[in-house]
Amino acid sequence: MAATIKDIARKLSISTSTVSYALNGGPRSVPEEVRVRVLAVARELNYRPNQIARSLITRRSNTIGVVPTEASINLAVTPYFQGVLNGILNTAEILGHDVLVYTRYDVEKPDAFVDTLLDGRADGLIFLAPKIDSHALNRLAAEIPFVVTSDERRNAPNFGCDNASGVRKVVDHLVSLGHTRIGHLAGNLEMADGIDRCEAYKGALASHGLPICEDWLFEGHFTSQGGYNAGQHVFATKNRPSAIFCANDDSALGLLRAAWEKGVRVPDEISIVGFDNSPVSSASFPPITTVRQPLEEIGAAAMTALVNFIETQQRPDGISFETELIVRDSTTRPQEDI
Repeated sequence: MAATIKDIARKLSISTSTVSYALNGGPRSVPEEVRVRVLAVARELNYRPNQIARSLITRRSNTIGVVPTEASINLAVTPYFQGVLNGILNTAEILGHDVLVYTRYDVEKPDAFVDTLLDGRADGLIFLAPKIDSHALNRLAAEIPFVVTSDERRNAPNFGCDNASGVRKVVDHLVSLGHTRIGHLAGNLEMADGIDRCEAYKGALASHGLPICEDWLFEGHFTSQGGYNAGQHVFATKNRPSAIFCANDDSALGLLRAAWEKGVRVPDEISIVGFDNSPVSSASFPPITTVRQPLEEIGAAAMTALVNFIETQQRPDGISFETELIVRDSTTRPQEDI
C-alpha cells in the first residue's frame, strides 16, 4: 500500500497538516529543520503525492485545457492542429504543466460544455480557432483565464499569423508571374482564418486592379475532400482561372488530386498555391507553393502567455506572427503567356 502523509506524520510524531505544509511549500511556513526531516522520511517511505489532494490545497491543477475547433473528428491528423498542439505540449513540458484536450462538444448545449470546462480540472484554457459562441466565451471570461489562436475577432488574447500579409504575398507572386485570372478556394467561412483569408484575397486583387469573379470562388472547408470536390467543378469548365489560391495546404492537395484525375497539368495549365507550409506540401507532386505560418511558435506563445496569465492575473497581449512565402513547383507563368 502506498505511503500517505499520515504515515509520515506518525513516524515523526507531528501533525498531518505540518507534513502537508512541508511537502507543498505552504500555505503556512514550517521550520527548515522540520521540512528537511519530512522530505527525508517521505523518500524513505517512497511517498508519492496525491495530485488531486494537492490541488485542493494549492487550488491549482497545473493542467492547461486545450479546446479544439468543435469539428474534432479526425482533428489530430490536420496539419494546423498538429503544429499548434506540438508547440503547446513542448512548452508545457518546459513549464511543468500537463495538457488536457477536451473532445466533447454539443453545439446544442453550449452551456453544458462551459460547465465541463469549469469543473476544476484545468487552471486555464487555450481555444484553437474557436467556433464556440461569444456568449459562452463571455461567461468563461469571468471564471477562468483563457487565450485563443487564429481568431482576432474575439475579445481575448489572440495568437495567430498575419493573414492579410500572407495572402498579399501570394497574390503579388501570382501577378508577378503574369496571372490576372486568379481564383480562391476558401476555407471554412464560419472560422476567422477562412473569413480573413477570403477578404484578404479580394483586397489584394483590388489593389492590383484585378476583377473578382464569383464563379472562381469556392469553399473547401479547409479539407482535402473539399478541395477535391471544388476541383471536380473547376476542371469540368472551360472558363476557369489560370491560378487558384487555396486557404490551406490540405485543400490544395485535394485540388491537385482532382487536377491529376482530370488530366489538367499543374502548373502548366493551372497554378496552385496553399497556406500553412505543412509537411505534405513539400512531399506532393509537384511540391506546392505555400505560405508558412509558424504553427509551433504560435502554440508555444499561447501556452507561455496563458501560464503567466494564471500566475500573475495580468491579461497578456496577443501576438500576430509574420508569414513567409515558400515558392515551389506548383506555380509558373500562365499558359497563354508562355
